[in-house]
Amino acid sequence: MEEKKQKMVPKYHYDQMEKATRLKLRDEFLRRSGMSLITFYDKLRKDSFKPLERELYENIFIIQQN
Repeated sequence: MEEKKQKMVPKYHYDQMEKATRLKLRDEFLRRSGMSLITFYDKLRKDSFKPLERELYENIFIIQQN
């Protein structure tokens, strides 16, 4: 039987972070992506990041957090 890979849901991961950390990382994401704050939260809520945006999100929020 094939194992199902768990999909990381960005909103869940974002909500689990400390407020100061997530705001710092959010600002870094906005700076590097050129995305507006409203668009960021809309895409986060809907999990509708495009592939390159998702890659940047994971790079900033997953890799840099550790």
